[in-house]
Amino acid sequence: MDTSKKLSIASAAAAALLFALCAMTLASGVSQQWFEWVRPPSEYAARLVRDAAWLRAIIAVDDVFIASYVTATVLLANVLARGELGVVHVLVIAGGVAAGVLDLAENHHILAMLRVAESGEAIPLGEILHRSGASQLKWMLGHLSFALVGVALPARDAMTRAFRASLVAWQLPIGALYWTLDAWLPLLTWLRYGSLFAGFAAIAWLTRGGARADAAAVGSSARA
Repeated sequence: MDTSKKLSIASAAAAALLFALCAMTLASGVSQQWFEWVRPPSEYAARLVRDAAWLRAIIAVDDVFIASYVTATVLLANVLARGELGVVHVLVIAGGVAAGVLDLAENHHILAMLRVAESGEAIPLGEILHRSGASQLKWMLGHLSFALVGVALPARDAMTRAFRASLVAWQLPIGALYWTLDAWLPLLTWLRYGSLFAGFAAIAWLTRGGARADAAAVGSSARA
């Protein structure tokens, strides 16, 4: 199986898993994103205990989603590099892997704090502050990596030009604004999810035909 076909599968899996995570949040009203913000420790602990069952389910799916998007990011950088990794491609890989590691750390830090809350112990404010800062860094590294993909992506037709513009001029500003415009948070949350889903779906579509689509749409002649 050539690299671009693997990329299409990994990107499609990431899009499907992200869709599942959004569906779980809509069905339950529970989102781990709530725990990425600084909250009073008593409120934070109470919410952890209240949402425990759904949080565990969401985190289990999210762990698989992380594996999918990290795989897709690494494969995409290699496809764009055409067999010769440049600085931008290396930065895309580094940013995607770093975001994935921080994302896994977030999931299991939340689970650890959940167990503390369920035992009746207080959650230190320092743990919540750390969780918020590291989570924001995770998201922004991911947004930066996608913007670098836009820089590296050859624009061969209207779709790839639109995709490149969306990576640089849309998803990155949305990601940055999410942490600064509290009044717009519900809208920005779903715009961010939508941009991520659209990005993974677009990559899956552009590389769906394997090496031929890779050469025509993404501009690569990389081999598996």
